[in-house]
Amino acid sequence: MNRSAAHVMTFVAILFCLTACESSKTQLPYHAWRIGFIAPPNMEVWIEDARIEDVEGRIFLGYSPGGSAMGYNPDRAAWSDYIGLGGGRDVVGAALPNLIYVRWQSLVEPQTYSVLLKIPEHLRHQMLLQAPSMMRVPDAPHDLGYYKNVTIGLAPGGVVRVWITGPALQAIPMICAKAQVEAKGPYGGQSNGKYRPLTARPQAYLQAHPIPYGTWGC
Repeated sequence: MNRSAAHVMTFVAILFCLTACESSKTQLPYHAWRIGFIAPPNMEVWIEDARIEDVEGRIFLGYSPGGSAMGYNPDRAAWSDYIGLGGGRDVVGAALPNLIYVRWQSLVEPQTYSVLLKIPEHLRHQMLLQAPSMMRVPDAPHDLGYYKNVTIGLAPGGVVRVWITGPALQAIPMICAKAQVEAKGPYGGQSNGKYRPLTARPQAYLQAHPIPYGTWGC
């Protein structure tokens, strides 16, 4: 793990749960921002761990392991033209994010990756702005929504994409990064190298297609 990752992991004395945290000193225009995860169509992943450091230096844990949002397309594995909120949860009580650490299994390879994302200031600035909803209702005003969702896309080869979006808002791409391979493998080496099994639809896709590495590159 690099120095920045170690920095995230050492704030043991000030750990906070995602679901029960103190109110942030930094006042946000909404109750909480949200973290969500997506995978390209057919490219199934399993999130092992997610940790957040906000701009006030506090660490938020408690993201339960689980799958990400993922569509299915029998002929295509590229990112969708519409990036949604992803599978995730609200980060209650946090100020805006400074660092986000994620460790996950890419089940189609299979391979285990981790990444420490440094959140740029322009992303945080955008999270405080509003935009009109994309929903088109005749003769009705377009409601304004905040970009309060951080959507993290996880693709084979360790490619990581980050968008910010909100309900009925057009997602804005912000970060593209390359994760590192976790040498100990899945579950920190606690499963003897055994990965979670693929579900039926990704299996069917891989029987007809190779993994299209290069599709999701930065």
